[in-house]
Amino acid sequence: MADNTAGQTLTASQDQGTPGYALGKIVLDATAIVATADLYVRTGFKPRNVRFQAASGVVIEWFEGMAANTCFKTAAAGARTLESANGGITVDDTGFRVRQNATLAAVLASTTNYYTAKV
Repeated sequence: MADNTAGQTLTASQDQGTPGYALGKIVLDATAIVATADLYVRTGFKPRNVRFQAASGVVIEWFEGMAANTCFKTAAAGARTLESANGGITVDDTGFRVRQNATLAAVLASTTNYYTAKV
């Protein structure tokens, strides 16, 4: 698993009054997205819930207890599915990763993404 660091600007907002809560924005440029790479977000803690939204309207969400690299996906049109074959979200002790899979369509070139992570 490789982490993508090319072509992205991460703007994180750590609320000092709420430990274990992180939110931010990631702007991706036109750099090609590699389907087997992950977008890594460092939060400083192991999230129990992650919500990641693309400006296109696609939302993926992971809850503690779900398998690694899975998520619930809500398409822009509103259809909700459990994603496991096309990648998803994986957490670790310091943040989370989102799989850059075109079918998942959460991480795409030339887009803006928003996230929240909490314990």
